[in-house]
Amino acid sequence: MKKSKEREPDLIQYKLEYFMNDDLPSERFFMATSPRDALSQLAYSCIKHIPVDNLSEQEQDGFAKSFSTPGTPFMMEPELLSVPDTIEDIDFPEPEPKPIVAKETSDKEESDRMENEDDFSVSVDENNTPPDLEHKPDPAIEHQNKQKERLNQISEIQLKNKQLIEEYENLHGKVRRIMEWFSPRITIQNFEEHNRWTDSWTSIEYPLVPEPKDQDTE
Repeated sequence: MKKSKEREPDLIQYKLEYFMNDDLPSERFFMATSPRDALSQLAYSCIKHIPVDNLSEQEQDGFAKSFSTPGTPFMMEPELLSVPDTIEDIDFPEPEPKPIVAKETSDKEESDRMENEDDFSVSVDENNTPPDLEHKPDPAIEHQNKQKERLNQISEIQLKNKQLIEEYENLHGKVRRIMEWFSPRITIQNFEEHNRWTDSWTSIEYPLVPEPKDQDTE
């Protein structure tokens, strides 16, 4: 059985009368889900007045949220990447020198070997070729390689974390400067919500009263 889709919130009409830079009052109507949503739409409509070119979508969203919900961070701090677990140092024993085995060759064996080298008609059985000695990696070298790999990973993670922090601080700084320019220049004179059932307008107190969830994040 399919789950029923969640019902989208109803849109309500809001009316805002405001001044920008002491100019003549402007009146705007917005269809929004809440008074804060209406204020966000007003902020988006005023972006053209901000003396900053080419605001990114993230910067516009941050400005709109900062205006509609003042005193509340418009975004959370970035979650930084964690470094790999520490690899404990291990004292490995010094490798033992390999014994040198001298092989004595008789005159007959040497003569036979020379004859086999000169006789090109003799076929070599690949199956009888002695296998290579099994190579066992040095555990000390393997451990050193793991340590180097971890240090390289830490360097990359530290660089990424630095970039995340710089992007976050730059975005916050730019939105703060925009708000410092914009807030003294706008005055909301009237804020109303329309009741479609009674076809009447209800005045909304501005600035809005902080919601409990907004106070918790301060």
